Amino acid sequence: MGLRTRLFKAMGFEPVRPRQRAYQGARVSRLTADWVTSGTSADAEIKSSFKSLRNRARQLCRDNDYAKQAVRAIQNNVIGHGIRHQGQVRMLRGGKLDEAINGQIHEAWEKWGHKSRCDVSGILGFHDIERLLVRSMAESGEVFVRMIKRPFGDSQVPFALQVLEADYLIDDDVPQAMAGNTVRMGIEVDSYLRPQAYHFYANHPGDTYAGNPRTNGRRIRVPADEVIHLFLPERPGQTRGVTWFASALMRLHMLQGYEEAEVVRARASSALMGFITSPEG
Repeated sequence: MGLRTRLFKAMGFEPVRPRQRAYQGARVSRLTADWVTSGTSADAEIKSSFKSLRNRARQLCRDNDYAKQAVRAIQNNVIGHGIRHQGQVRMLRGGKLDEAINGQIHEAWEKWGHKSRCDVSGILGFHDIERLLVRSMAESGEVFVRMIKRPFGDSQVPFALQVLEADYLIDDDVPQAMAGNTVRMGIEVDSYLRPQAYHFYANHPGDTYAGNPRTNGRRIRVPADEVIHLFLPERPGQTRGVTWFASALMRLHMLQGYEEAEVVRARASSALMGFITSPEG
């Protein structure tokens, strides 16, 4: 005990103890020394990690049984056999549903939902598009739908959908934005972070069959009112999506390696052989 402390105690004063944090979760000790945190924004955290997270999640959904079944369960529970359209046009008199008009609307909707009319590539029906969108949201964290205002196939409706993977959005070289706007990982936003346009590659940057290599880096600016950006924001101000498997990637990867090692060990153990020999031949 120092001289100053003894003197204060003799005068009747108690020494002031160091101030402690009010929340136990904020205290610094040997048990929390490895707890690394940061105060960066949602976009700042996403920008440095979302590519690796997305690619690793895709690999797990290809090769890991648990991840593959999780995606399948999400598709079945959210979409099932498809989100059906149901006309609700009512008669002017009586307020009852107009079955004739609603029947025509339903028939026109089913006709447009055929793969040759609703999908620009002519491969996916509307139900298939719904399932693909939900899968892409879970696996990659986000997906884009571009609305093309022109008919495809024999459709008489000047409207079709183009599903774009998250890779299409430019996030490396930030293009020049219009005056007053900024570009956040390919999304052009105003001062209120309201999307104004999306900057896409003309071709998938990882596609080796994209055609002429000189056009692979070509970029297009699509107004925001022509694009549907599907993702689940987890923080205010977040402009890009993150795979739903982000918190489970490390555990699933380690578990897969552990199971593989156990199977290899069991297989090697079962292959051991023994020989009984007699010294007399």
